[in-house]
Amino acid sequence: MIFLRMNLSLLINGDTKSQPKIPIYENIGLEHGRVHECYGPAKLFFPFILAQRCKSPILWIRPSYSKHMVNPDGVSKWVNPHRFIFVNSPSFKNALWCIEESLRVGTPPLIIAELEQIPTLTQIRRMHLAAKSCKSSNIAPLPLILTPKDGGALGVETRWYIRPNHTNKPYQWRLDLTRARLLPEKKFFLTEIKNRLEISLPT
Repeated sequence: MIFLRMNLSLLINGDTKSQPKIPIYENIGLEHGRVHECYGPAKLFFPFILAQRCKSPILWIRPSYSKHMVNPDGVSKWVNPHRFIFVNSPSFKNALWCIEESLRVGTPPLIIAELEQIPTLTQIRRMHLAAKSCKSSNIAPLPLILTPKDGGALGVETRWYIRPNHTNKPYQWRLDLTRARLLPEKKFFLTEIKNRLEISLPT
């Protein structure tokens, strides 16, 4: 009988080729090719952290029936609104399809998706598989899903919770890393300083 050594991580995650990360704080970053989740009352602000830390175009998928929309004049101090490509999706399934196809094509490098439902584990796995099948670039896109209520999508690489904290400073938020596959939970302050969104630890 022959025993073969097996790398368990290959069974769990497939290809272990490392992808670059968009830095958040010190050694903490969001890895390309993996799905990340953000929820909370200020979740629409989290994408602008990533936008300031990369120079690529940004695909923003949103429900076509949503009552709110990103105001270009309101965010222009943080990021050039011309970098955004907005897609109005007529349904939840259509939004998932847009994410998967963008991951397969490989552009744009940053994908933001406002979802009215929380994806299942199977749907998250499909996104990861779509990112791995990307052939047009060595760097897979980074998908960030903005989920309702308390979030909780299974299979995501990281999960973030963000809420306003404007009592001390006019533009400040509390940002919590509530789930990470390889990192412990951590709490941050997000503060606007001279039109930059800076992250710091609570004192």
